[in-house]
Amino acid sequence: MNFFLWNEISRNVEVNVGEVLLVREFANLWKPERNITKEDKTGEQRTRAYRELTYIWLACDWKSPYCDYSEYEKVEEAKKDADLTEEEFNDPLFRAACRKYVELQDQNWSIKMLNAARNMVSKFVDYFNNVDPEERDELTNKPVHKVKSIMEEVAKLYDLHESLEKYKAIVQKEISQTSGNRAGEVDGFMPNLKALK
Repeated sequence: MNFFLWNEISRNVEVNVGEVLLVREFANLWKPERNITKEDKTGEQRTRAYRELTYIWLACDWKSPYCDYSEYEKVEEAKKDADLTEEEFNDPLFRAACRKYVELQDQNWSIKMLNAARNMVSKFVDYFNNVDPEERDELTNKPVHKVKSIMEEVAKLYDLHESLEKYKAIVQKEISQTSGNRAGEVDGFMPNLKALK
């Protein structure tokens, strides 16, 4: 299910499924008293919550433009784009919402399998980053790794990448078919802020 949508024009996240704000961890982010900032003295505009939701989508959603980044890179880029301070990033309510988003997303087996495959490919990439074709055995001075074997393994890695991209497209299609709007909902639903006080 697509709880949030990325608005390319405003570079912000929009709430797509209003029911997500019934989930305790997201409702906590939405409280006006928690959203009081210099820009929003009453907290009614939820500017902090929107920045936090932006981070959650960029760092945790499998469709994020950063989904193929390493965990560290994802976190750093999402923090910059969401304009989160270290204090906001380390806030326990915010961190709980991040964990909840990952948990909800991982309920889908297709996404779970895609994430597992991505993690495995990432380990293969790390392996190849540490293989040195010029490394020599200290006793015999013979190459530790055979260039031909490395080339064959790299070719297989490319095939694995192609398979992963095909599976990603299948998952995207599956998710888009099952996450259609229901009963009058529209993409980019903006909740009635007064009703959620």
